[in-house]
Amino acid sequence: MLPAVHLLIGVTLGIVLLYLTRDCRALIYCAVGSLLPDLVDKPLGHIIFAELGNGRIFFHSLTICIAIALLGVILMWRWRHPGLLFIAAGMLSHQLADAMWTQPRSWYWPVFGGFPPKYNPNYFANMLDIEISSPSEILVIAGASLLFLCLFQAWRTGNTRLFHRAAGVVGVLLLGAGVAVLFGFASGFLPGFLIYSGAQDTVICGIALLCGGGAFLLVSLSPPVGCTAGNLL
Repeated sequence: MLPAVHLLIGVTLGIVLLYLTRDCRALIYCAVGSLLPDLVDKPLGHIIFAELGNGRIFFHSLTICIAIALLGVILMWRWRHPGLLFIAAGMLSHQLADAMWTQPRSWYWPVFGGFPPKYNPNYFANMLDIEISSPSEILVIAGASLLFLCLFQAWRTGNTRLFHRAAGVVGVLLLGAGVAVLFGFASGFLPGFLIYSGAQDTVICGIALLCGGGAFLLVSLSPPVGCTAGNLL
């Protein structure tokens, strides 16, 4: 899965947990957790351990995810801060979006031995080319940019009405994109919308777009109460 969709999944999870727990910190920490595996493993697997050529290693494993969750339990018990628990939830969403169950040596590391090597020359250049040519990524990045600008305006003026309207627009666009992806996949007609190699990734991306759209519509129609810049961390 590509970075913007990972972030969308993390933000969607954060929104859901925000409404369930009434803890505004869920949004930021789930978003961070959804990107953390790639932020750590890509440099490790393609630069520091370049002989591996595998960007899905330590932080794509259940072992590290569980370890962070356990640390989160201690942090929550001792200091009543759920940050690490939310980060672990975001990491797990990343692993599920990457379908890590199909790579058991990496997901269950170290149970089945070390990480499998992969031949992946020019990884970062290839990923950059895919990133800028994938309409699903462009859609998510454009929506995120719009929401950020509206959020900045809300922070500057204290008026959140524009942000909530923008969240609704982004939600409708994401829902439409999700329907288009899944319908296109089911009908065998998906011209140029996604650059994924398999059916599994395409379905996961379509579901992520649908869920993200629903989450942003929820924010638009029933805004969370009490979330300010001061209580997001």
